[in-house]
Amino acid sequence: MATESELRQEIATERRELTDAVASLREELGQTAERGKKLATAAGATAGAALALKTLIRLLRRAD
Repeated sequence: MATESELRQEIATERRELTDAVASLREELGQTAERGKKLATAAGATAGAALALKTLIRLLRRAD
């Protein structure tokens, strides 16, 4: 049977491990959010370019 001191030490070790795991998850979530922002920016730019191209094509067709 583990002594009170050993149990306290185990709990302290597990707390440190949990704290490290939470910090790691937060970092990963932050990186994922950054990637999401970059993708959203790229998608917005692509949609804007497509709309501009569509408008240009319509204007060129009207000119003919």
